[in-house]
Amino acid sequence: MENIKLIFTMAWRNLWRNKSRTAIMIAATLFAVLLAVIMKSTQEGVYELQIKNLVGYHSGYLQIQNPEYDSEKSLDNSLLFDSTLEHKIQNISEVTSYTPRIESFVLAASSETTKGIMLTGSDPSLENNLTGLEKRVIEGSYFTSNSDGIMIGKGLANYMKIGVADTLIFYGSGYHASSAVGKYPIVAILEFGAPQLNDNMAYMPLKASQELFSSPDLVTSVAINIKNRKDLLDVQSSIQSNLDNEAYQVKNWEEMMPELVNQIEGDRSSGAVMLGVLYMIIGFVIYGTLLMMISERLREFSMLVAIGMKNKLLATTLLLECVIMTFIGALLGGLISIPLTTWLQNSPIKLEGSAGKAYEQIGFEPAITAITDIGIISSQTWIVASMSIVLSIYPMIKILKMTALDGMKG
Repeated sequence: MENIKLIFTMAWRNLWRNKSRTAIMIAATLFAVLLAVIMKSTQEGVYELQIKNLVGYHSGYLQIQNPEYDSEKSLDNSLLFDSTLEHKIQNISEVTSYTPRIESFVLAASSETTKGIMLTGSDPSLENNLTGLEKRVIEGSYFTSNSDGIMIGKGLANYMKIGVADTLIFYGSGYHASSAVGKYPIVAILEFGAPQLNDNMAYMPLKASQELFSSPDLVTSVAINIKNRKDLLDVQSSIQSNLDNEAYQVKNWEEMMPELVNQIEGDRSSGAVMLGVLYMIIGFVIYGTLLMMISERLREFSMLVAIGMKNKLLATTLLLECVIMTFIGALLGGLISIPLTTWLQNSPIKLEGSAGKAYEQIGFEPAITAITDIGIISSQTWIVASMSIVLSIYPMIKILKMTALDGMKG
């Protein structure tokens, strides 16, 4: 017990006997943790932003569909949205918002050009509750239930060279192969975070879309958002158990968007490689710092061995010094990362020029953001701290093998 107390006392005093040396080691660990946390947090932040843009702000985390709709996305495989179905959805406490929709691909035509787009018919009030769509309006006014005005994405408006007060003609296929043709005024321009939504989306009131597609009271899906994404599978199972399995199926966003999941997983794999490279750099920096600290103290160690201090006790004392400095540096790095990741989460950095275009080409919003996740902070802190302690083993072995004359040479 006395030896432990002696070792700890010696280690603590040695740390502050040369404050600049201690500060270098603490700073090396601090910045290593900070870089690792920021890199991982920004990577996951970009994924979270993409999921919010495409899922939380568009498709919903869950959708109720006709079981046949998944194999053939046709209006013929739509479902009846009535008060009975609506009450069942409202009775699920985890559901925060929902909206019935008709979604179909149509050919949009203006006086100058045409383009295939996704047309979404939705209840304006319920849609806004689910996705906050009204906040996306950058020009014009939000559409209303009893009108036939439509809203289109900013990229689509630019491509077709039209704006508010212009009109679009839609050509498509309606319910049971009926023709779906109509001319509609543009009441608003929308701006989404996801480039694919900006370039290919148009919204119209649900009643007007049901008239266009000759499908009264029918919808292709009911989009649903929930309180906590972690409860996704439980809520999905709960809703499905309250519905007729032959008439309805409940799908989560990962089942509806496997390409987005694959895109994120692929990018996460390349991110893991980059993080591995960062760990290698961090390891060399920490190892070099440790060697520098020990090399400049070799004379001191030799004198201690010469006056009778055992190598094992000396190595243990030095290891404890490394552990203390690593703990302080890792703890400070983790704490400093919290306000930085929080700031990035609340104030994403918009990317312009070639960097922004590169993000858009892979389908991501051109912005750098982060998430403040205690799990990420603690895991990266422990990884860097463990690296520091493991890297200190070799210098300790060197101390165990040294003799009184080694530090006196030169």
